Amino acid sequence: MPGPSLSLVPAALPGLTTAEAAHAAVGAMAPADPRLRETVQRHLDLVWRVLRRGGLFPADAEDACQDVFWILAQRYEDVPEAAQRSFLVSTALRVAADRRRSKWHSTVDTGLEVDERASLAPLADEQLELSRAARLLDRALASLSDDERAIYILAELEQLSRTEVAQALAIPPGTVASRLRRARESFDAALRRLLRGGCR
Repeated sequence: MPGPSLSLVPAALPGLTTAEAAHAAVGAMAPADPRLRETVQRHLDLVWRVLRRGGLFPADAEDACQDVFWILAQRYEDVPEAAQRSFLVSTALRVAADRRRSKWHSTVDTGLEVDERASLAPLADEQLELSRAARLLDRALASLSDDERAIYILAELEQLSRTEVAQALAIPPGTVASRLRRARESFDAALRRLLRGGCR
């Protein structure tokens, strides 16, 4: 049975940050089923974070958010409510990986990212530190393999349970702990390298 139809609107909305534009664009979907709209509202923040930490630039993540929820819409009746979170997370990881591997993503000129443009304006010390920490996190995550990055994002950053991580990644629950241990080691090593190299 086909999922509810969605009407997507252009995501470029002046005066909004990229994250806010993604919320507005995805939120402007017009699902025939109000259950889908509620699902979008409930999980949009999670999907956005997974896409960004999955290695996408803000503008890419904005478009990818719409892709993820479109995929859910097509299969909405087949995905039980209890499994929606895992379905969305696994879909977001797959969409992010596909976009990172695509020629379009690797050659697109993104100019300055929103975070970087914001950092050119006068910022409070705390905001500047947060911006630097976010860039450091992105670079450390980018150095991980796809498998390591996925499990680190879900277990460490999103704090999903072992069962949820296993469902999202379609791996046995017993495999989660060993993969997470390796991912933590790789992330810590990457962070040390970046800090030694003076990455700010």
